[in-house]
Amino acid sequence: MIGAAHDALGYAESQVRIELNGVGDNPIFLYEQDTVLTGANFQGSPVSLPMEMAGTAITMVSVLSERRLNRLLNPALSVGLPPFLAEKPGLYSGHMLSQYTAGMLIAEQRILSSPAATASIPAAADQEDFVSMGMNTSLKNCAILENARGVLGIELIAAAQALDFRRHRFGDGVNAAHGAVRKHVEHLGEDRPLYPDHNRMVEVIRSNEVLDAVQEVTGPLSKPE
Repeated sequence: MIGAAHDALGYAESQVRIELNGVGDNPIFLYEQDTVLTGANFQGSPVSLPMEMAGTAITMVSVLSERRLNRLLNPALSVGLPPFLAEKPGLYSGHMLSQYTAGMLIAEQRILSSPAATASIPAAADQEDFVSMGMNTSLKNCAILENARGVLGIELIAAAQALDFRRHRFGDGVNAAHGAVRKHVEHLGEDRPLYPDHNRMVEVIRSNEVLDAVQEVTGPLSKPE
């Protein structure tokens, strides 16, 4: 699944690169030939359609993240972890409400994943007979990506909490990721408002700090281009 998301994002990037290096401007100025060509035959679909795929891929990754979060919080699936990763289950809620936040963010992502590229509204007396709606796609992708940072941040907080309960020897990459999270979010003992932790982790995800910490000990996790 993650491989499919990588492929989708790679394809979207390749299409944007092609479009950036193409000539679809109107008018086109050919300086050396002292010529101006007016065509108005440009079309945004070569970008908007791959961007729809990118938004769907990011949403899919977020859904997988929330499902891993569920396995950490559900005592029927967590292989010995306390319910909701609470220090005193039944007295404390632990990270139960964090899953509510993740679920809300994903619900919004699913709504935003509805394609704008199929929502053409002809304009200019039907001269612009098919409009790509690429700006709408780009704007909603910004929201999808921001929500993804929230979901992944919540999963990392819960994963760090789960590691605190385990007594295993962890790999170097896992230890590095745990340490990077713990620099910003403390272990949850007694219940506390969690939104400051969530918001802090959004910024940590945005900065790539956790990934950088892991790659310092493991080496690059993806092939260089």
